[in-house]
Amino acid sequence: MMDAGTPDLPDDPTPEQIDAWVELMGMLSDKTYAAEMRSHMSTLWTEEFDPTAYAQAADATFVRVRAAIENGLGPESAVGREIAVAWLADSAKAMKRAPDKEFLDWQLEQYRKHHARSARYQELMAVLQGQGPQAPTGCEWSWIIDAMKQLF
Repeated sequence: MMDAGTPDLPDDPTPEQIDAWVELMGMLSDKTYAAEMRSHMSTLWTEEFDPTAYAQAADATFVRVRAAIENGLGPESAVGREIAVAWLADSAKAMKRAPDKEFLDWQLEQYRKHHARSARYQELMAVLQGQGPQAPTGCEWSWIIDAMKQLF
């Protein structure tokens, strides 16, 4: 997964892209990080997991979250709750799990354990892809997690 998700360094990289590349390569060569990612992904990528359905659900959720943010709606809003309920249902379906309190607690725990490093990884990827230092998914994940904290 990490190999597939790592872009090549551009032919004529900016200094920021070179810095991002160096940091990203350090992160990816960190055996502890690789072991953490492997462990984390093994809880996600089971035989029941449908990666296509999960990616589609995430993409659709991010579109809704971006629109909510652009309209000044926070995760505590009614729209935030609607998005959280839909994400919980769609992500549970992709994992063939029930969208219940146990699944919600599992998602919140995964975020708590992995978000800081994952967010930095996404920021570095955005820089490498010429999108600037802020990865939109970092903000979106934080927003949806805050919205999900209101459920149950």
